[in-house]
Amino acid sequence: MKAKPKRASTLAEEKRVYEKLVKPQFGDTPVADIKRKDVADFVSKQTRKAKSTGRHCRNILRQLLSYAVHKELIDYNPANSIAVVNSEPRERVLSDDELRAFWQACERPGEIENLTLSEDMGIALRMALVTLQRGGEVVGMRWTEIDRKARTWLIPAARMKGKRAHLVPLSDLAISLLDEAKQIIGGKEFVFQSPRSDDDVPMDRRALTRAMNRIVTALKMPRATPHDFRRSGATAITGERIGIPRFIVSQVIAHAADTGGAAAVTGMHYDLNDYLPDKRRAITAWANLLQAIVGGNERPDNVIPLTQEG
Repeated sequence: MKAKPKRASTLAEEKRVYEKLVKPQFGDTPVADIKRKDVADFVSKQTRKAKSTGRHCRNILRQLLSYAVHKELIDYNPANSIAVVNSEPRERVLSDDELRAFWQACERPGEIENLTLSEDMGIALRMALVTLQRGGEVVGMRWTEIDRKARTWLIPAARMKGKRAHLVPLSDLAISLLDEAKQIIGGKEFVFQSPRSDDDVPMDRRALTRAMNRIVTALKMPRATPHDFRRSGATAITGERIGIPRFIVSQVIAHAADTGGAAAVTGMHYDLNDYLPDKRRAITAWANLLQAIVGGNERPDNVIPLTQEG
């Protein structure tokens, strides 16, 4: 079976880990001299720093050494039998108080003691929370992907984890964040242009996570990541506060496995607008709920009424 090519973001991350960690350790070692214990000790050391780092290092070494076997430079791959610790599924959902504190920190970071956060990073983090899209997709957002008239954001297949273009409806809150970005950042190509380059380069995905860590630390919150926004939003949308079916939420957050049964082929290959009205109701209801939360507004029974079309 022919393997699918890796995404550019995956290749970039593997190159980063190789250059930063693997190369300094093994770059000057003849491949035939790399032993199983060398790999095991190195992976164990990296795993103690972070489970995902150890796993990435093992996988990169396994690929490199597998190629060496293919080229008959070595007889066997010493990284094949190295066990790694799998990351446990996260269940973190931010509370209303945490969402409110996070939003206020992004809007007015100067009011938070020991917090360093730029205005453009505050907008990017809030955009991830409002749209419920992955951090890499948010920081790579291009102005050409935005249709202001249709109020949509079309993420091309090349930038999607599932290799399928994804149409995201934009709420009033998302549009207002775009307006902020245009005024403050003013990137010609990227909505969230990197402040570290004079060229049109997008913000670094890892910078988003680092900024979130600074916010969490300053606010003395339990650990939270930008990816936890997706779970928090999805949980609110499917719960009693909004009450939209899980399948529609899966379309909002682009879970490729949820393709709609018999409509799978159409949805996967032809219909970019699949479930757009339902997705728009869901994302609008989430934005309304979020605005009520961050504004401290109380609503009877915590319910947001949804208008029905048709």
